[in-house]
Amino acid sequence: VFNCDERIDVKSMGRIFIGLVKCGAWGCFDEFNRLEEAVLSAVSTQIQIIQAGIMSCSPTLQLMDKQVKLDPNTGIFVTMNPAGKGYGGRQKLPDNLKQLFRPVAMTRPDNELIAEVIMCSVGFKSSATLSCKLVAVFQLSKELLSPQQHYDWGLRAIKTVLSSAGNLLQQTKQKQAITPEMEQEICVQSLRLNTLSKLTFADSKRFDA
Repeated sequence: VFNCDERIDVKSMGRIFIGLVKCGAWGCFDEFNRLEEAVLSAVSTQIQIIQAGIMSCSPTLQLMDKQVKLDPNTGIFVTMNPAGKGYGGRQKLPDNLKQLFRPVAMTRPDNELIAEVIMCSVGFKSSATLSCKLVAVFQLSKELLSPQQHYDWGLRAIKTVLSSAGNLLQQTKQKQAITPEMEQEICVQSLRLNTLSKLTFADSKRFDA
């Protein structure tokens, strides 16, 4: 997975494509439309060459003035946020580049299920109950606390809390047996540890209530 931004140029993309083509890897370019418009236009030509080579079962292809051996298992995928709509620095894809990809619409993730699976994987026995409560706290915080630019009540923040809770759980297990009540206390401790320092004074009093 490659994280794209405006600092990546055509040569950098070309080197990545050559590596993918040689070893037959699948590459996913995250936030692909953050690349500069000129880079996107040039990259479309490189992708066309790779796709044409795969479809024609060609053993080699020409990339960046180099003759490169082509592995037919090569795959190129991209993810994008829409240009505009609150997402700054995103370009609209040129039409010739759009035609090279099959679009797949993404749905909203099930945060409760994801949280439950993560908690289960790190050893929480009450993962079903605790995950629901944790996601509910994040949802209420998003709705009731003040809207600050640095606040994050999404899946990334939930995962940070769960990772910390998992570490606390393992440390506690080394000292004593864990009860369901202790699991809940560990979750609350992790939540406060990873959240309170980011809140404004007024919001921290409301959150800690």
